[in-house]
Order: sequence, then C-alpha cells, then structure tokens
Amino acid sequence: MEQKLSALVVDDEENARILLNKLLEETLVFNDIRLAHSVDMAYSELNRFEPDIIFLDIKMPGKDGFAFIRDLPHRSKEHKIVFVTAYDQFAIEAIKNRAFDYLLKPVNRKELKQCLTRFIESKGEKASPDRPVKIIESRERITRIRVNTRTGTLFINPFDILFCKAEGNYTSVCTGKKHHLCSMNLGKVAELLPMNGFIRVGRSYIINIEYITMLDRKECTIALVRDGESVTVKIPRQHLKDFDII
Repeated sequence: MEQKLSALVVDDEENARILLNKLLEETLVFNDIRLAHSVDMAYSELNRFEPDIIFLDIKMPGKDGFAFIRDLPHRSKEHKIVFVTAYDQFAIEAIKNRAFDYLLKPVNRKELKQCLTRFIESKGEKASPDRPVKIIESRERITRIRVNTRTGTLFINPFDILFCKAEGNYTSVCTGKKHHLCSMNLGKVAELLPMNGFIRVGRSYIINIEYITMLDRKECTIALVRDGESVTVKIPRQHLKDFDII
C-alpha cells in the first residue's frame, strides 16, 4: 500500500483555504490536510503533526509567509514549502528562500499536479498513474454533458466550457469562438456541471476557473484564455467578491 501524504495549508483567506483543500483532496494522495489562518496557528499545527508539504500564502496580516519560514530552521524537520500567492513579484525572493515550488492564484489544476508529481519524485518515489494523475483522471470521467437547445440536443465536454451566461430562461454556453444557446436556465446547467472547477457568479454567470488569467477589479472584467483564444467577460461590481475563493 502506498503511503499517503500530509499537508498544511496556511492562508488568511478562508475561501482560499477551502478551495485549495478541495483541490488537494481531488488528488487522492493525502490522508491528512490541515488548515491554518495565520502564521501563529501554523506554528501550533507544527507542534501537533509533521506535514510532508506546506502550502503557504505570502501576504497575510501580522506575520507573513517569509516570517514563517525564517523560524523553520529552528525546527527538527526540513519542510517542503510551496508558496501560493496572487503576487508574482515574490518569485525571486521565494527562490532565495529555497521554496520547493511557487503557484499563482488562482491555482491551476495542471500546475498543482506537476508540483505534486515533482514532490513525490523528490521523495524517491515514482509518480504512478494512481497518484497525482488522479487530478486529471477525475475530470476526464465526465466526458460530455447533455443540454437541450431550441433545435435539438447538444453534447459538450464541460471542460471545454469557458463560461455560461444567463439569457432569461435560456443559457449561452461559450466554448471559445462558439456560443451555444441552450433552452435551459442557468440553474439547470449548473446542476449538470462538475462540482469542482466552476464558480457561480451571482445569477448571471458560471465561470470555469481553469481558464481565468486575469481579474481587473477597476474595469470589472475577467480574462479567460483557452488554446490561445482569449475572451473577456464583464462582471457586475457587486459580484467581484465571488472571485475571492480563487
């Protein structure tokens, strides 16, 4: 039996902690994932267990992520640190602090899989198909969803969808250059989509977080990119907070 891993997630934003916890659970390689909302709480967790890997936010009130790792050399175990942050300007400092990896928010499943694969290989284990590859496999189990249109039935791979937009009692499903008008309301379409990977934004949108590359809070827009094609979506200002979970 393969040994399961343990992880500690340190982030002051509750929604960010919950989302990363869900993504890590999807991998099926962890049997112990603990969450900390501050550096002090993280220290307390380290007194109770020794995680194999620590996912660490950088910008936090009080002590930040770099303050956290400055104290780690005084502890018995050498921890693998993966910085998870929305700020790419910290990459050089993270490297100087010998971070194992650096993931930008919103966390991309593919990059998380690659990170965990490298981590398992660094432990001297071969990354078998039953380990982090499960992240991709769990998505591919759902190959197509069936939606009704005014002229018939459409079968779509949900992971080809960039976003869905409510159009009264109908829903426009965007898969890049194509927009499909479905004779189903947004709530019905939401029931067909996988629980992980999509975010409901108010009553108007469902967004595939896999393809979000930029959130412009000034212009109230998000940019989605898939296979080199870019789509910009205007988001009501009051719903920008919905993206705090990523």
